[in-house]
Amino acid sequence: MSQTLEQLLGVAPLSRANHQRTMRLSFLFFSDVREDISDRQKYDFASELVLFGDHEGFEAIYFPERHFHVFGSIYANPAIMAAYLIPQTRRIRFRTAGVSLPLHHPAEVVEWWAMNDVLSGGRVDLGFGSGWAAGDFILAPTHYSDRRSICSNNIEVVRRLWRGEAVSFEGPERRMIDVVCYPRPIQPELSVWLLVTQNNEGFIHAGRMGYNIFTMLYGNNLEVMAEKIRLYREAREMAGHDPATGRVTLTLHTLILEDTEQVERAVRVPFKAYIRTALDAHLDARAREQGTAPPTEEERGKILDYSYERYFKTSAMFGTVDDGYCRVQEALAAGVDEIACLVDFGVDQEIVRQSLPHLARLKSRL
Repeated sequence: MSQTLEQLLGVAPLSRANHQRTMRLSFLFFSDVREDISDRQKYDFASELVLFGDHEGFEAIYFPERHFHVFGSIYANPAIMAAYLIPQTRRIRFRTAGVSLPLHHPAEVVEWWAMNDVLSGGRVDLGFGSGWAAGDFILAPTHYSDRRSICSNNIEVVRRLWRGEAVSFEGPERRMIDVVCYPRPIQPELSVWLLVTQNNEGFIHAGRMGYNIFTMLYGNNLEVMAEKIRLYREAREMAGHDPATGRVTLTLHTLILEDTEQVERAVRVPFKAYIRTALDAHLDARAREQGTAPPTEEERGKILDYSYERYFKTSAMFGTVDDGYCRVQEALAAGVDEIACLVDFGVDQEIVRQSLPHLARLKSRL
């Protein structure tokens, strides 16, 4: 008897319902770093793809929060982008991946997104992260060292405010003020995603709290991710949550065309440039945190070449519809519930437009 994908990955499904689930597809924008087109053209392109996703029944659109760096900062405030797009759509949900919660007052976050929940007819979900880039914390410089605990604590504060509970905050002259947020959102409960990448403890914490997961491979493969998801679902079950209902959303760079060689030609130069921009930011941040010298140009080049080959072959959804379908099945076997298709990574916009019918064909097979 041939092995199942679960057996090949070493993953046993927790339940029959979990085993039979289907994959959802969404879009993620993380900023095309190209300098030959304007920011307005990038916003218009994002709008075009969101309208496509809305029409074709894609699950959601995810926007990040980034600051003060060419990589991602075109979406410095995802609430504003959502407010722009909501009136143009009817079904697609609007999510964050994620709000850097230590940079903001929790009541401020609830006010922004409650407005969007009303405007969208209840199509808002929120993902949260602790942030990592030191430069971002000029917005809240005293929160950097404790950013993870602040994020964890304030997610629950956001949820309470979303429900309409009064929460006390320190005001002028250190007086405590009870706050209820308005307008009231349409959804009585907020669905929460936690942005988690490498840390197993983050997956376990999200499971204990009953959150959904937003993640990316970041040097891992689906076999490693499967173990993290197993820990997540085990933690959900131990905390009294249904282990099969937590959503695991995985980001995959995506381009689906007629043949794989066409995809490789389209993505090689822009994707390497995209990876280089992301790598530089992360490598420099890691060097600062560890107090070590940043990698040399030669070392960066080797890391870049390795990252590109790994991403193309194992950590992206590149190729034909059949290739994409195989990657979806591998992700399902690993325990993933939703793929957030990252499409704005520097590929020529016209080529991305040409890929959309193929992506729609892939979705129709799921």
